[in-house]
Amino acid sequence: MPNDMAHDNPLLKAFGAAALEGAPAWFGEVTQKGAARFAELGLPTNRTEAWKYTSLRSLGGLEFTAPAKKAEAVEIPRDSIAGIEGIEIVLVNGRLDESRSGLDKLPAGLLITPLADALQFKDGVTISTLQDESMIDGLPLAALSTAGITGGVLIEIARDADIAKPIHIISIGTGNTAFAPRNVIWVGPNAKATLVESHVGEGGYFSNSVTHVTVEDEAVFHHYKLQNESRDAYHVAMTHVLCGEKTVYDNFALSCGAKLARNEIRSKLDGSEILYAVNGVYMAAANQHLDNTTFIEHAKPNSESREIYKGVLDENGRGVFQGKILVQRPAQKTDGYQMNRALLLSRKAEIDSKPELEIYADDVKCSHGATVGELDAEQLFYLKARGISEHDARNMLIEAYLRDALDEIRVDRVARAFGEKISDWLAARIAREEAA
Repeated sequence: MPNDMAHDNPLLKAFGAAALEGAPAWFGEVTQKGAARFAELGLPTNRTEAWKYTSLRSLGGLEFTAPAKKAEAVEIPRDSIAGIEGIEIVLVNGRLDESRSGLDKLPAGLLITPLADALQFKDGVTISTLQDESMIDGLPLAALSTAGITGGVLIEIARDADIAKPIHIISIGTGNTAFAPRNVIWVGPNAKATLVESHVGEGGYFSNSVTHVTVEDEAVFHHYKLQNESRDAYHVAMTHVLCGEKTVYDNFALSCGAKLARNEIRSKLDGSEILYAVNGVYMAAANQHLDNTTFIEHAKPNSESREIYKGVLDENGRGVFQGKILVQRPAQKTDGYQMNRALLLSRKAEIDSKPELEIYADDVKCSHGATVGELDAEQLFYLKARGISEHDARNMLIEAYLRDALDEIRVDRVARAFGEKISDWLAARIAREEAA
């Protein structure tokens, strides 16, 4: 049943006006289908099971503007992005800034093409990915994003290539714009690479991105994301992942920004002997709502998935974790594990946790769980007994809890960069406490 809010929806108008110009006819059909699907589905409400704990009511009442035709010349906020040396791809309000992106001096085996060019060159990966309507079926925000794709890149890592430097996508939002970057990533057989995303900005903008990742047989792909948006911004992101035989896919998301953020990952393990990990840390404070939603489908036997999320919720910050593991009947010998842990620092903080298993195979090892709690009283007592003030002891325990999660990141320089962002968040929290 269509949602009444979809008709004449200002969001649909804003994203429709943002879409790439000069694209071929087949791409116009893709965006039109996205708009039609969003009009059919409508903006989700709390009656939509997948959005039960995350309300978009405030978003539906806002009006956003389309981004400028070309990427605006804004400063890259170096203090806010992940501090790593990598191959930078800069997006401003969803538009690719080629002048500040390192597309001209790429290592052998790596090809980065502006999405607008990939559309014109009739790139097969891009066409098949964007024309796949299953990527928006039942997914209203992905459909809305498709209605107004503003730009992005096609990243191709050749067979057997080993890309030493991380590829770093820096997405910057400004003002009250609505934008929808679309990145398509293909990791060739037996290739190795690392991708880092930094999402930052200033203003009350709405970033609605979709990323497609295909990891071919025996490839290794590390994929890390920092969501450090403006505290007035809305950030909704969908990542589709397809893993082939004997692949390694390692994902970690650090979320600490935005007024409302949802990081959703949908993965299909379409091979055997896959090592798959999707992990994260979320840190919410006053008036922030951070949602992590995951879906992992084991389609074939003998693969392993690991999923660990840890959250710290302060003041009236709210967190949501929804994770589902689906094991299809052929996926015998699947080993799946899922856990969400949340630490509440305030009586006003809140967490909604919904882990799920759906299993059709009969020879599997799967488990899931969720814990919610406060700081350990015994550990506090232990530290205070050694002359440490309660204030310092509490902050030491919070930092240790968060840093422990970084062990899930397999690339050391990324773990260090994300550790710096955790330190920044803790320092800001201490400053608020001392000012109160």
